Amino acid sequence: MRHIRADETFARVESEAGVIATLIKHPEFSFYSENLLPNHFFNSDNRCIYAAICELARNGVKTVDPYNIMEALEKLPATRRISESLTADQLYTLMEVSDTICRHTPEEYKLLVSNVLDAAMRRDLCQKLKECESVCMDASRDDVEMRVSKLLDDVMVSYSSVMDIPAYKDVVDECYAMIKSRQADGCAGIPFKFPALNDYATIERGELFIFGAEQKQGKSMMLLNCAVDLLKRDQAVLYLDSELNTRLFTARILAHLSGVEYKALVSGTCPPEDERKIQDAIDWIKTKKFTHLYIPLFDPQSIYTAVKKVYHTQGIDVLIVDYFKSTGEQDAFATYQELGKFVNQIKNEVCGDMNIAGIGAAQATATGRLADSAKIARNASTIAMITDKTPEEIEADGIECGNKKLRVVYNRNGMQMAEGEYIDLRFDGNHILYEQAKQHIPDTPF
Repeated sequence: MRHIRADETFARVESEAGVIATLIKHPEFSFYSENLLPNHFFNSDNRCIYAAICELARNGVKTVDPYNIMEALEKLPATRRISESLTADQLYTLMEVSDTICRHTPEEYKLLVSNVLDAAMRRDLCQKLKECESVCMDASRDDVEMRVSKLLDDVMVSYSSVMDIPAYKDVVDECYAMIKSRQADGCAGIPFKFPALNDYATIERGELFIFGAEQKQGKSMMLLNCAVDLLKRDQAVLYLDSELNTRLFTARILAHLSGVEYKALVSGTCPPEDERKIQDAIDWIKTKKFTHLYIPLFDPQSIYTAVKKVYHTQGIDVLIVDYFKSTGEQDAFATYQELGKFVNQIKNEVCGDMNIAGIGAAQATATGRLADSAKIARNASTIAMITDKTPEEIEADGIECGNKKLRVVYNRNGMQMAEGEYIDLRFDGNHILYEQAKQHIPDTPF
């Protein structure tokens, strides 16, 4: 028995002939199939004739005959050679057949187009599966999962865009319903634990919020506070950590939850009643959808694989990345030539494609700017800077207004702060705790 190739199985030449026949009689129907490309046809003659008729229609030609088709084929560089093999007699025969098999309504024509596209997608997938097989058989590759996913995703994405484009009037109601579904407690998305921050931005699916701070100024502790608050809201959280292994992270989160001082917790000097608080915190964490993964050296493959596995096995509402570092030999992201590649991957390939929210942190320079800030801002949705208050600011604001300030310096989803404006926070390092403090009254000119 002769082996039937996949491209033969998914030829659908009858539908291809129907498309060509219909366009011969109704070339204007080609505007209903602008996403159908010549390379989607299996038969090479159909491929070229389709390109020629589309070119005629774009030029306003309403009569499709052998002469016009030949003229169009000769003008198009991609089809010039085929014009030498097609004869006028062949085209006249095609004209006669078209009377029998053409369709006369856009709806019938769209069905034929759909069949051609479906066959093309199947052929492309079969081809990509062969490439996937080659990737799997290459023992030297260490990016198998990512490469295979990309090969198949490229096909699916390219064909998912083949659709009718609706008028805005047909989608506005659905869009507003989606807007309303995201509303909660007077804001869109998931609120932060700091009410004053929610006036500027919230935690939204498909978006990436980044906290910036200088070295050893509480970036990781801020992310931990956000993680716990999200768990209290019954959100599923994946925490990717390039700084702390899971044992050290556990000590911090238990100190935060139990209220037991970090030093007493790790040294074992806390009294029995504090041990009970710690055990209660452990029992509480076990009821939540939370994953902490320590990856000391982030790279595209490990990030993509980790997120995909947790996404499919446990579910993810929010991804937390601790943290985005600039490139350099000593950085965890040294494999990236540009920091922007990693930020782009998290924002678009992870948060955007998987419809999850993202929160991260990035290190600031001594001047208060994020390292490689332009690369981060290009893809981040919102950037907020954490800094210590100066003794003068603490005295002017009042001790009850806390010891940290938070400034929203870049925001695509809402307001940005004016110069000198900030949110008052209280930071307690002994208990790994950030809280919103009493908000100071800014000085205003009379």
